[in-house]
Amino acid sequence: MRKYIALDIPINNVKKVMIVQFRDEVTMFLYDTLDDKPSIGDYSFETLQEAEDFFIRTFLKETNNEVSWVYVSNPMKNCQEDLIEPVRVKGIDTSSPQWGTYEKVVAGQWIDIKF
Repeated sequence: MRKYIALDIPINNVKKVMIVQFRDEVTMFLYDTLDDKPSIGDYSFETLQEAEDFFIRTFLKETNNEVSWVYVSNPMKNCQEDLIEPVRVKGIDTSSPQWGTYEKVVAGQWIDIKF
């Protein structure tokens, strides 16, 4: 499960927050942009409830505590968890990752991209 929310008012330069729950792991990614770009930081939690409670305490500045999360599909195999579009480290599929170099699937083909 992945869900994100754009903050009405940035908090410490954080403009978007994504929570990812995969198996027994829960990660919260923080972004300094609303674009689909890599996160600038993350937190790990034992449960989804802990992550949501932390979000409310840290980022929700409204009094009604209603949050409108946008749910997105889980990433494709070998793709980045913190990005919505299918993006992976180049070469990760061949066990020869080129860290810092990325590719994105477009019309069924992997093409090089830069952030």
